[in-house]
Amino acid sequence: MFKNIFKKLILYGFRIQAAKAAESVLDHHYNKKEIGEILTGYWKKYLQLKIEIVTQPTLGGTLMVHLAAMSTAFYQELILRGQKKEDATQLFYNIAWKVYVKMGKLSWWLAGRGDRYQHLLKATKLFRIFSFNNPSYMWQDVETTSDIVSFNCLKCPVAEYFQSKGLSEFCVATWCALDYPLAAMWNSRLERSGSIAGGAEKCDFRWILKENKKLKRNQ
Repeated sequence: MFKNIFKKLILYGFRIQAAKAAESVLDHHYNKKEIGEILTGYWKKYLQLKIEIVTQPTLGGTLMVHLAAMSTAFYQELILRGQKKEDATQLFYNIAWKVYVKMGKLSWWLAGRGDRYQHLLKATKLFRIFSFNNPSYMWQDVETTSDIVSFNCLKCPVAEYFQSKGLSEFCVATWCALDYPLAAMWNSRLERSGSIAGGAEKCDFRWILKENKKLKRNQ
């Protein structure tokens, strides 16, 4: 009961944040009335899509699949409005980043202080503890050098969802692609040779700390 209420509250929060971001991004492409129609249209599509969503083992995993359904609905609505696939994808990416950056800033803040490596390690773990947590997701820690936070994702319900909708390419260009500017925001550089959504067996995350320019100047 509590989990269901909590899930509804979080999804409502995402809906509000997504609407604000969409209004900002779509303002250059549609008038206010059209934007309102798009927001109404995509939500109706999501309500239809959510009926078939299979509940994940974790609340975080379930929420992520619901957000994938919301993403699918928004993309479909933009296509219905005459946007080309590439343009609809880019518009959604711009909207999603405005929401994603808030999640990233919160995790970075919650990670607290400490040395640069520990700060990055804690921030990535926070994402994996709630939003992208086991067993909905499957993670594998990898030992590397002291300036790289490394782990692999072996199972991704979001990638599976988009694949079921024939939207793996859309997933790679949006959800997967957002990890790169997130890494930059966290004072690092992300290297990844492939992703599950892109057809790879795993997503190999390598978060490489950026060079500390302040220390370099003092040397």
